Amino acid sequence: MKRKYLLALVAFVILSVVAALAQYRRNPQAHTARDIRSDTGEEPPSWTNAPAFQKDLFTFARVRYASSYTRAWRSGGGDWTTDAPDSDLNFSFRLQQLTSLLTDPDGRVVELTDLELFDFPWIYIVEPGWLEFSEAEVEALRKYLENGGFLMVDDFWGYAQWENFYQQIKRVFPNR
Repeated sequence: MKRKYLLALVAFVILSVVAALAQYRRNPQAHTARDIRSDTGEEPPSWTNAPAFQKDLFTFARVRYASSYTRAWRSGGGDWTTDAPDSDLNFSFRLQQLTSLLTDPDGRVVELTDLELFDFPWIYIVEPGWLEFSEAEVEALRKYLENGGFLMVDDFWGYAQWENFYQQIKRVFPNR
């Protein structure tokens, strides 16, 4: 009987350490995409814009959110850092290359409750299958979207993850 409890305790400690290391490794305090270490081992594209255009750019804004790391780990899903910074910077680089839009070479990481959220007309949430909005995030996202902000949500792994996101977004717009 003692052995079962010891094994359960060891498993709990291992899972806690893995979750903590995953958060630490990906820099949960990141402010820009370049603050996040790439998992690919390759250097993401780099570019500059003329100083006169530093405030007149499209900025890829990735949303940092809380999630149930235990459920995400068990399901094989990721979190807000999936494919960062590579996807953010590659998307922005190609957008500038293929269109007449100038893009921010650093991108941004924002939380829904950040005052600067409204500086970005387009925001991105990846792997939202286990995200959990706080009441403050629900209110902020509702205000952002009602004021014309655009939210792109990407990368679900099955019905359970879609259902969780659906329940969270229903909190934002309960009557829609």
